[in-house]
Amino acid sequence: MVTLGTNLPGSGAGRVTGRADWFAALAASPRPAVVDYAGGGDRVELSGRVLANWGAKTANLVEAEGHGPDTTVLVDLPLDWTSLAVLLGLARAGVGLVFAGGPVEVGGAAPAVHDAGRDADLILTAAPADWAEHPAELWTVDAGTEAGVDAAGQTVAQPAAAPPAHAVDFLTEVRMQADQCHLPLPGGPEGLPGLAEAWEDLAAPGGAGVTEDRLSRRERGLVVAAAGARLDRTVATAAVRMWDRGLPVVLVPERAAPFSAATTRRVEAEGVGAPA
Repeated sequence: MVTLGTNLPGSGAGRVTGRADWFAALAASPRPAVVDYAGGGDRVELSGRVLANWGAKTANLVEAEGHGPDTTVLVDLPLDWTSLAVLLGLARAGVGLVFAGGPVEVGGAAPAVHDAGRDADLILTAAPADWAEHPAELWTVDAGTEAGVDAAGQTVAQPAAAPPAHAVDFLTEVRMQADQCHLPLPGGPEGLPGLAEAWEDLAAPGGAGVTEDRLSRRERGLVVAAAGARLDRTVATAAVRMWDRGLPVVLVPERAAPFSAATTRRVEAEGVGAPA
């Protein structure tokens, strides 16, 4: 098991209540907020505190690079713990979000998708070579390999292409940011779920991103079949609703429910209960 941490915020005694304090409430929680089995290795866990720490650092980087509420960010990331940490940070920064969504295809997205995303000011992607010619600022979120789907629908891993010279290495830069964020808190009385109402999916050939059969809503959390999919609005909004309730998001290496016996055992061990 891997339990991720960075430099945690100093305060965290007790859970902060009230939707206006949604970020403080998450940061005060020592309970799991994200559990990731989908990376193909160990179980990775981020508590609410650690997820909020990543979120604060991400929001600070966004602000330091000159972006804010008037910025539109295009998110083209596979479903893993990193993309969920990025999601929280972008929400904390109050930027507008558009998701590429859809399967993570070998060879990158179609040119028509790129054309549809021309209005983006900033792109966060695990496949920076696919966006090298896009006029937006480019941040790469790169773990060293790119997972994709081949023509037979099977998940494959391939070496990541070298990023363009102008791309910002997100994982390097974000670690240098402060652990706490002092930007005005977006969301108002509706909190984090209220922000999600304005998020969008990029109009793409073939339409749908993550379908509902990938989501298993449980009594005490959300289980997401993450294999071969990008983060999209469906998962993003479902995730923030869980965090707003103090419940975890569990990513599993499946394409849809019902899950395999091995995954079912893992989900049961997380204590998220039966399907709601």
